[in-house]
Amino acid sequence: MKNIVWLVSYPKSGNTWFRIFLANYLKNSEAPLPLDEIRNTPISSNAIDFEEEIGLNPFELNISEVDNYRPDFYRSLSSNATADIVFKKTHDAYTYNNNGDPIFPGDISQCAVYIVRNPLDVCVSYANHSSSKIEKSVAFLLNQDAKIGSGKSGQLRQRLLSWGSHYKSWNEQKAIPIFTVRYEDMLRKPMVTFGSILKFLKMEYDEDRITRALINSDFKLLQKMESEKGFKERLQNCEQFFWKGSIGNYEDHLSPYQIERIVSNCRDVMQQLGYIDSKGILTV
Repeated sequence: MKNIVWLVSYPKSGNTWFRIFLANYLKNSEAPLPLDEIRNTPISSNAIDFEEEIGLNPFELNISEVDNYRPDFYRSLSSNATADIVFKKTHDAYTYNNNGDPIFPGDISQCAVYIVRNPLDVCVSYANHSSSKIEKSVAFLLNQDAKIGSGKSGQLRQRLLSWGSHYKSWNEQKAIPIFTVRYEDMLRKPMVTFGSILKFLKMEYDEDRITRALINSDFKLLQKMESEKGFKERLQNCEQFFWKGSIGNYEDHLSPYQIERIVSNCRDVMQQLGYIDSKGILTV
């Protein structure tokens, strides 16, 4: 049964914001939901889920063995699901295990929503999130072997690849229907952009509900809720998960050299997405 919808993004690209909007839209309550409500869309790399479905402790296996089990892990989640649609957040690139099988099997995947953000802003936001220096974040963004998770994180290892390769891996695969939206359009044209995602997912389209869900997932409101109650996805050394959320924040943090380094490496994808024009000039 194809009942899993993957909510995909490179880290710090708006995935959490969309999931909070979605939780509010589905609940359709007047008051904003607590941040913990997004537990309804746990990350696909959750080690506890893996152990419950597969019956093996992933940290007693090597990384390749875990990857070989992951397709069946998701098939088990799919077959045991009680809902018609199971939303799963993932930061993984679309990759294959040592058996040649895609980590995310098409036979149980209904579709994927891919949220992409200007890599310059991603770089700055990721540096804040991981409490690392900007130059280290730049190198991470461009690293073809980049990965997160495993070990003390309590999550399975997730292969990210570089920012550009992450985007290409999902948008060039043919096994899972995919709908890509830009974070910048979510911010500038929320009604149109969030509504287009709901239409792609064949969910009920109700403008009043969309408006209410957008109000209840407003970024400043999320910042206030985090400061009052905390947020479980904030890393230990990160002062604030919902930090800026703005467009063009990189201008205050990246040097001209760092900007050129990222643009030069990501030029084809950035141009395809409209972050630079045909002459390589930044448009955002």
